[in-house]
Amino acid sequence: MVPDTPGIQMTNHVGTVGIVMPMYNARKTVLRAVESIVNQTYGDWHLYLVNDQSTDDSLAFVREHCTDARITILNNEVNLGAAETRNVGLRAAKEEIIAFLDSDDEWHADKLAEQTAAIAAGDDFVITHYHYKTKSADHDILYSKPYLQQENFVKKQYRVCFSSVCFRRPPQGIFFQRKGHEDFLFLYELFLRYKQARVIQKTLVNYYELGDSLSRNKNKAAKWHLELLRIIYKNNPLKIYYYYGWYMVNGVLFTLKHR
Repeated sequence: MVPDTPGIQMTNHVGTVGIVMPMYNARKTVLRAVESIVNQTYGDWHLYLVNDQSTDDSLAFVREHCTDARITILNNEVNLGAAETRNVGLRAAKEEIIAFLDSDDEWHADKLAEQTAAIAAGDDFVITHYHYKTKSADHDILYSKPYLQQENFVKKQYRVCFSSVCFRRPPQGIFFQRKGHEDFLFLYELFLRYKQARVIQKTLVNYYELGDSLSRNKNKAAKWHLELLRIIYKNNPLKIYYYYGWYMVNGVLFTLKHR
């Protein structure tokens, strides 16, 4: 059972962090994810755990085991998919600072403390290094510079782990669109507003890619990415195929390095 013990507060306090976690048939992993939040040294958070009509007993399981008062469990009336399920969590969350954690990933204990300290110091969009684990290998995914610029993100020169994202909500808000690679489009909107992301150069997230997730379907992923670039750059085919070329090259390099 997840304990009801608040974490230790950091000096640089930015208020309550709203955490959005979508869940679909995550019975085997969700408790690990939730426990990694409860064990944060920064204890001022509220988790919005959104069940997307799981067909297993995930909902009953979290209702039994996730009893911390800082956890709100929501249940979609119908299956909405990952994008809209995250939107349900974003609409429920009233906090200014938002973080995401997928139900099959986990945070290291100082993750929120490090990110909220960066936000308190003036950064509005903060990511971290992460540990990337597949069925065949595991690696730490690192970035050599303290800030990731919008240009480098679009070129996929660093692959951002969505469970590492923490940001200050812009006044007009950002929501997910129901498209393939909706997380990339969401991050692009953050880069449009903040121009860069602060990179905490510590491995603070464990990202697991152990099943046949959609992100592992390379052909589908490439098609989705091309469609997103068409949305972003509209009537500029030179930019579309320039960045698509970078995406393909860096995708191959990432696979070769981390297979």
